[in-house]
Amino acid sequence: IFQFFSFFFSLKGASLLLMLKHYLTKDVFQAGIEVYLHNHNYGSAQSDDLWDSMNEITNGTLDVKKLMKTWILHQGFPLVTVVRKGKIISVQQEKFLYHVEPENWTSDASYLWHIPLTYITSSCNFTHCTNAYLLDQKSG
Repeated sequence: IFQFFSFFFSLKGASLLLMLKHYLTKDVFQAGIEVYLHNHNYGSAQSDDLWDSMNEITNGTLDVKKLMKTWILHQGFPLVTVVRKGKIISVQQEKFLYHVEPENWTSDASYLWHIPLTYITSSCNFTHCTNAYLLDQKSG
């Protein structure tokens, strides 16, 4: 059983780093990794040290530590629902529950992830096609 959970946590960790790379952009993410490796060369480190290095590169425009803590400290994953009505798009998040009997379900309003969402509009000119939005509340 330990091997299964170890694999699952490694997979979740890799997915989170990939999500962060796409949200920050490849160049910013790479610069953050370089700062992290430079600061902790041949030394020990904690996960906060990586987020602090990323914050250093983003110059305070994004609190990477706060964003990533919501993913690391919460069990499971969010379910994001996107609804489009004409030109209006709304998004909502809730904790994803797989196969839970209605009598065992309880709403946990404290579960709130900071979810980077990227999207493309019809005005894409193929040099800069991606827009980003950070869903850091239940709906937006």
